[in-house]
Amino acid sequence: MSTIRSFIPRSSALLRKKSFPTPSPGLPLPPGILIDEEISPVYDSKYLYPAKPGEILADLWLARDLQRQLQGPESVVTVKIATNNTSSASHECEIEEHISTTDPSHCGRTLIGTLLDSFEVNGLESSHYCLVYPPMREPLSMYQRRFDDRKKPLPLVKTYIRAIFTGLDYLHKECRTVHTDLKLENIMVTFEDQTVLADFMDSQLEKPIAFKIDSTERPVYQPRNDFGPLKSLRSIPEIVDFGLATRLDEDDDWGIWPIQPDHYRAPEVILGIGWQIREDRRVCETAEEYFCGPFFDEKGHFLYEELIPDRKLDDAVSFLEEEQKEMFLDLAEGMLVWHPNFRKTAGELAGHPFLQPEQTKA
Repeated sequence: MSTIRSFIPRSSALLRKKSFPTPSPGLPLPPGILIDEEISPVYDSKYLYPAKPGEILADLWLARDLQRQLQGPESVVTVKIATNNTSSASHECEIEEHISTTDPSHCGRTLIGTLLDSFEVNGLESSHYCLVYPPMREPLSMYQRRFDDRKKPLPLVKTYIRAIFTGLDYLHKECRTVHTDLKLENIMVTFEDQTVLADFMDSQLEKPIAFKIDSTERPVYQPRNDFGPLKSLRSIPEIVDFGLATRLDEDDDWGIWPIQPDHYRAPEVILGIGWQIREDRRVCETAEEYFCGPFFDEKGHFLYEELIPDRKLDDAVSFLEEEQKEMFLDLAEGMLVWHPNFRKTAGELAGHPFLQPEQTKA
């Protein structure tokens, strides 16, 4: 992991030597256009804090750390303004503080994005938690679109997967915490060059954020989340957003409520038979006991083979050379196991031969 950690930018790399003035309001937008948080089917402005540019501070805002500016060069941060559901935001703060302090020396700690600070502001209806983070470039779901056909170079893919497993190893083994909502949107990448953020901030002065006034007289601002083309491939992935994370401190702690996005959901979560960090113990002995099967015969064979699609995993990885393909399939088989006790841990997967840097021949 030494090669990964050497690329992680230090906070000082994001400091600006010149003061960034308060931007002026942008052009007003037609009130009938839905933008940003208004697109959500459960949108209600009373739950949100009416943030606006120029405030000492809407979901995520790029902001200036004015307190640090008084002591020296200005520091840029991201402020996540929560809804007025204070219990959810408080839970996220507690989880991230636990993660950040459990074992800072673990190599996976630097691959987990946690808050720098937190504070509260008073909104129209109630108070709102504000979580302060180092600024990040974008989520992997957006990052992959910067490559031709959304295909990242194989060495980069291996490095990112190894980094994510290393971060999960720290999260699971040291912090005894399950993310429960891991997906591309919750894996952010760092800025590959400190000038990317500086150039973006300068551009905000030239073209301020457009906004509209909604029916409740609340300003809603058009989002800006595109930092432009990549300058290099030095971005590092970090696991973020622990609002749904769960701590399972003891070996016999388990959860039974639904977790994970549908397309990443583990079998034991689908079956509702309990899940844990590593050696999961299930609430019921068999799926038959839970769903009134039977689904298997006396020899343990599945009774409904016709329901299983007639395709194999190795048919989907034809882009890999034979040796690389075999190693990748071995890696995948370590994860795609029905019984959770027989799955590889994140730490074991991080050390898999497929993910290791190829040695340069002399």
